This record gives sequence, C-alpha cells and structure tokens, in this order.
Amino acid sequence: MHKVFLTMDFEDWTDVPYFKGHLDSDKRLARHALPFMQEMADMGIFFTVFALGRYAKDDPETIRSLAKMGHEIACHGLDHTLLYNLSPEDFVQASREAKIRLEELSGKPVIGYRAPCFSMQNDKLSALWELGFKYDASMIRFKEHRYYNVMDLSRFKKRDGLIHEIDGHIEFETPTVNIFGKYIPFTGGGYFRLFPLFILKFLAKRYLKKEGNYMLYIHPWELAKDSPETASKIKLINQFVFKVGRKRLVGKLKKFILWLQKQNVQFIRMGDFCNISSK
Repeated sequence: MHKVFLTMDFEDWTDVPYFKGHLDSDKRLARHALPFMQEMADMGIFFTVFALGRYAKDDPETIRSLAKMGHEIACHGLDHTLLYNLSPEDFVQASREAKIRLEELSGKPVIGYRAPCFSMQNDKLSALWELGFKYDASMIRFKEHRYYNVMDLSRFKKRDGLIHEIDGHIEFETPTVNIFGKYIPFTGGGYFRLFPLFILKFLAKRYLKKEGNYMLYIHPWELAKDSPETASKIKLINQFVFKVGRKRLVGKLKKFILWLQKQNVQFIRMGDFCNISSK
C-alpha cells in the first residue's frame, strides 16, 4: 500500500525570509491551525508537525493540543535560522534546546527534524543523530530556490519512494515534479496553493504511480484567509507568494486529502514509520 506523509511546518509568516521584518507577527496561529487539525484527527488522519522550539514558550498550549489530538510533534529548529547561517556548535545547542522544549510539551520523544526552508547540510546530520533524532525530512530537489539547500544523497541507500537511509537513520524527501528540466515542489507552499485541484490530483496520481509514496506540507499561516495590513508593504512578487490561493486553501486541502484517501493509501506519521521499520 502506498504511504502518504502529511506534514505541517508550525511557524509564523514572520519566520519566512521573504516576509521577515515586513509583516506583523500573527498571534493567532492556533486559531488558523487547530480547527483543521482537529477535523483531520477526528477522521483518524494525523500529521507530523515540525514545530519551532520557540513556540514551546510562545504558544505552549497549541503544541500540547496538537499532541493530544494524536499528531506527531517533531522539530523545525529553535527559531527558524537557516542552517548554513549556524555554526556547528550553535546548531547543536539550538537543536538540543528545541528538542527538550518540545518533548516536555508533547510528553513523547521528539525523533524527527526538518530544517527551516529545507536548509539542511550533510555535515550537520551526524549531530542530529547524536542528539537522538531518528530521521530528517529536509531533502528537496529544488536548487532554483534561493533559500533551499539540495543535499547530496550519493551515500544514501534508497529504501522506498521518498525514503533514503544512512547509518540506520532515515532521510525523507519532499516530492518534486520535473518540468522542462527544473524540479518544482508541487506538494506544498505557493505551488500547491497556485495549481488548480485537478492538476494537483493529476500530478499526485502520476507521482504515486512512479514512486509509490507521497508527502504534503503546509503552514498554519497558509490556512488564514486574512492578511495583516503590513502585507501591502512587501514587494509585489512576495505579496503574490503570500496571498495566492490562501482564501480557498482549507477547502482545497480537505478535498485533496479525501481524494488521496480513495487512492488506496496509508496515512502514516513519519515517526511511526521509523519506529516500525527499525524493528
């Protein structure tokens, strides 16, 4: 059976490099995220939530609520600093602090990590494993993005579609589609909001047939229909990236996930997959 990994990067829109310093912080992330996440949990569909460690202080009740619903709490770093801007020592310190904070709130070991803006570097993986993480989900083949880092998987063994292994640990890859020689991440972010639903279904069906597995990623701020007044102050292209498709995203997500459910797939949290596969 094909596996589908549903993920959320729990961050504010002010954490996104495009918008940082230009948008007012949204203190209502829980209002946007929790109703949708509760509805998914009520259907028996659970996400892996990559949360910033700072939300353990800023919004601890939301992290607790997500964990109580049954969603997996994983780590998205401490404060969304891109990894290539962190020294090895600072990366270890920030990752350890974030892991401890999130474990205290979720009541469970935090074994997964996704780098902010997919900025993971190969030489930082060993530090993750030493800290007790079992998997990373930072791989994406989208070198055209100015903030992303495309990891080198030449030493990894491919176990399954989107699933790579090294030294007994798992690297999850975010799906991309090759369009005219360029890889486009159609399963989340602006591309998912921009593409019509019928195109997303077509691409997902083709990807499932080719790779066998699938992954989707969303952010809480994308579920918000409104925008801060300061949004008008950012560059026009960034305004487009910020606003496109947000008003209809919740309904679109529900329809897409229900469609996936009919494709003979198994929705599984990343941590559950790693725990099962290690036995």
